[in-house]
Amino acid sequence: MALLDELKADQLAARKANARLKADLLTTLIGEAAQITTEEFKRGVTEVTDDKVAATLAKFVKSTKQTLENLATERARRLQTGGDASKVDERITAAEAELAVLSAYGPKQMSPAQLREVIDAFRADTPGANVGMIMAHLKANFAGQYDGKAASALARD
Repeated sequence: MALLDELKADQLAARKANARLKADLLTTLIGEAAQITTEEFKRGVTEVTDDKVAATLAKFVKSTKQTLENLATERARRLQTGGDASKVDERITAAEAELAVLSAYGPKQMSPAQLREVIDAFRADTPGANVGMIMAHLKANFAGQYDGKAASALARD
C-alpha cells in the first residue's frame, strides 16, 4: 500500500474513532503531501510518490521537534521568572502526541552508533572521502533514516 493511501485510511479511521488530534494532523499532512506545484506539473508530475510523502512527513517531524525545543525553552523561562507553565505544558503534551503520530509513518531512524558504522564503512571503501561525499552517500542510500545534524557532525570527525 502506498504511503499516501495508508495515511488516508488512517485518517478515516481516526475520524471514525473521534481521535481529533490524529485526524487533523493527518488531514494537514495529506493536504500538503498531495499538492503538486505548478513547476512539478510543468515537468509532467501528475502523481504523488512515496518519496514526496516521506519528504513532507520528514518536514513535519522536523518542525514538531523544533516546536518542542522552543516550548522547552519557553517553559524554562517561565519557571525561572516564577510564571505559570501549565499552558506551555499542555502545548508540549500536544506536540509530543503529534510527534508520536508522525513517527509511526516515517522510516526507522538510525541510532548514532549505526550512523557511525555506515560513515566508517563508507570511509573505508572510499579513501579520501570528504564531508560532502559522505553526506551525498547518506542521502542517496539512507534518506530519511538519520538526523542530518548528527550525520554532519560525525562526518566531520
